[in-house]
Amino acid sequence: MISKKKRDSVGQQHIVCVHLINDFGGTSLILSEIIEGLIVKKYTIEVYTSTSSEEGFLSSFINVAYHKFYHRAAKRSFFVVVNLFVSQFLLFFKLLKYYRKPVVFYINTLMPFGAALAARVMRKRVVFHIHEISVKPQFLNWWCKLIAHYCANDVIYVSQFIKRKKELNISRNHVVRNALSPSFITKTIHNRHREDFTILMLCNLKIYKGVIEFVQIARLLPQYRFEMVLNAHEDEINAFFKNIRFSENLIVHSSQPSVHRFYARASLVINLSHADKWLESFGMTVLEAMSYGLPVIVPPRGGISELVVDDYNGYHLSYNDLDSIVAMIIRIAENPELYLRLSNGSQEVLSKYSYEEMIGKVDSILKTGSSDQ
Repeated sequence: MISKKKRDSVGQQHIVCVHLINDFGGTSLILSEIIEGLIVKKYTIEVYTSTSSEEGFLSSFINVAYHKFYHRAAKRSFFVVVNLFVSQFLLFFKLLKYYRKPVVFYINTLMPFGAALAARVMRKRVVFHIHEISVKPQFLNWWCKLIAHYCANDVIYVSQFIKRKKELNISRNHVVRNALSPSFITKTIHNRHREDFTILMLCNLKIYKGVIEFVQIARLLPQYRFEMVLNAHEDEINAFFKNIRFSENLIVHSSQPSVHRFYARASLVINLSHADKWLESFGMTVLEAMSYGLPVIVPPRGGISELVVDDYNGYHLSYNDLDSIVAMIIRIAENPELYLRLSNGSQEVLSKYSYEEMIGKVDSILKTGSSDQ
């Protein structure tokens, strides 16, 4: 077994980033923001992502070397495991070409474990960036944690909540809170005079994300406008909702390369994740909403709950209490003074999440491994 102490401690400026699927989801977004900041700091960046990836947040860089590796998504647990192990077996050998190169492997999420194993064999430094509470099925979750435990030099968690739930038994664990990049902020569309009160939700197309409850709430509140942006293709959305009728006040959108126009016309952003089945690790959509001065409604548990203070910038409400959510939406919509207070609170909370601080901490970890723990 190779000792971690013998791994490379030089060549920190060349980073090999590995991410399973390049899409318009939160984990891809965060990695793209990290890459954006590291490029400014003169790092050489290479990105490995799967051949099943199409357009996503990692597709926008022109001065980054891109490499593809095999991966196929699946719905059934057995095929998820089989496909992932085949994918990571092939990735393992693909990455061995860095044996004589001074690189650091930056592995986004626990899933690309083949990259961690290859780095261990080559005695390269490994930094894991962990966003998720658990990987399913349970065997895969256990396996990914085991690999990370034995291969990681540093582990970055996106929130204190994730660190408490997922902390690996290694010497260098760090919490680096997510933030919005300057490129996102500069594209913000200022629109203080929204014509209709619009409730917006952005999420993956999963039952446990509360998409069905969002449809139900829209039906219960015909006086307001509802928009849902799903990280999925249009044919997937049509198949998912084939037996569900949308009310006339609800519009559903497929994956979007830019979400600014949705925030610009929104009045309130909600997250209806099922905290008893899926705990949100952080919640980038909440930060994005706050950049537009929007109040938010989020689940009472999970990393996302750390972003919201009740009656200051939003509220904590559970997806299974639709009556309370409906009543709160009406209260916010019909009370201009309350809305203004929550809007100001959102912008004040956002100021505590610094992009410069996020990139500075990651830079420190990559160069020295001596960031605050």
